[in-house]
Amino acid sequence: MTYTNEKKLIQDAQRIIAHHNEVSRLKGENFNVFSILNMEHKENGTHSAFLGELLNPNGSHSKGNLFLQLFLQTIDNNTMNWDKASVILEKHIGFRDDANLLGGRVDIYITDQVNSICIENKIYASDQNVQLQRYCNHNKENNTVYYLTLNGSDASSESKGELIADRDYYRISYKNDIIDWLETCLKESAEEPILRESIRQYIILIKRLTNQLTDKAMEKEMHKLVKENYNAAQKIGNAISDVEREITKQFVDEIAKHLEMELDDDWNIQVDDDLNDPWTGITINNDKWPENIAVKLEGQSKIPWQKSIYGIIANKDKVERAPLKEALGQLAYFQSGFRESNIWPYNRDILYFDNVSERSKLFNASQREELIEFVKEKLLEICKASEAPLASLKAKS
Repeated sequence: MTYTNEKKLIQDAQRIIAHHNEVSRLKGENFNVFSILNMEHKENGTHSAFLGELLNPNGSHSKGNLFLQLFLQTIDNNTMNWDKASVILEKHIGFRDDANLLGGRVDIYITDQVNSICIENKIYASDQNVQLQRYCNHNKENNTVYYLTLNGSDASSESKGELIADRDYYRISYKNDIIDWLETCLKESAEEPILRESIRQYIILIKRLTNQLTDKAMEKEMHKLVKENYNAAQKIGNAISDVEREITKQFVDEIAKHLEMELDDDWNIQVDDDLNDPWTGITINNDKWPENIAVKLEGQSKIPWQKSIYGIIANKDKVERAPLKEALGQLAYFQSGFRESNIWPYNRDILYFDNVSERSKLFNASQREELIEFVKEKLLEICKASEAPLASLKAKS
């Protein structure tokens, strides 16, 4: 069976992309300070900091509240008195109390002393337990909560509970809302070259993270190509998710094989068959551990297309948490970088396949091998750190 239209579509798309890459090189767009300094994935250190500085009426941009006004117009928020507004990063809104759905630290906080806006900024980090519920209960009568992600995805059920998107809180995206706002800021910065080029570099970074072409003309050409070859594009598009799931399953299986070679017979490694199911991945048990405790690599919620975490999984409903925390908490390994939830006493992020550029590494042999080695080492590290302490819990029981 021949796929003449599909092959031609791919060839034409490759031509457009190659041309785009060459134009980007000639325009100097490959020189990006954020990328060079390896700051692309740092939510607070890069993205919240940059957005917050532009939003701040007292920011070093010297534009007063202009950028804030443009942002509020972009997200269609008319509750804020921008003449009295201030912006705070990592705003403490009270002691974190998950039981009563209160408190925490808000990434970007805007207030006019009456009304407030809480922006939860998610590039790659996982949601915290009842996070949006806690933020929605802050200044409840005069507060608006925004959930900002690369592509406008929704919060996890762990974070939002029974809250309903676009009623109780609002989803905004870097791909559309932030880029639209930054483009308007760029126009207002035409006479300030350093400010203008800084915003331009950040726009280029966001377009890369959201897998967009940076050249408008070539973006239109790509759209035209799809419109003229819609049926062929549809067939290719329908196959992509199947191919991504297949290559990710191979990736996970390879990690498991490496682990089996390095762990002794006390360890049992199980890979879930269908990564299209949520919360699947690799589960690693040890015969010397109490029941219902394991090391796990898991998609949040599906490895092929979303972020993944790893850590110690032990549901509070099945495992007494205090002895486990006492056994592991004294170790330096577990004292930084890990989060806690009802399901996971210790977890942290590891894979970011919600980003196309990260997912594409699975299709490059050398990058895939590097990723396999990286994940394998992280899992071995936590297995070895927790092996003896968790075995002692079973010995005591």
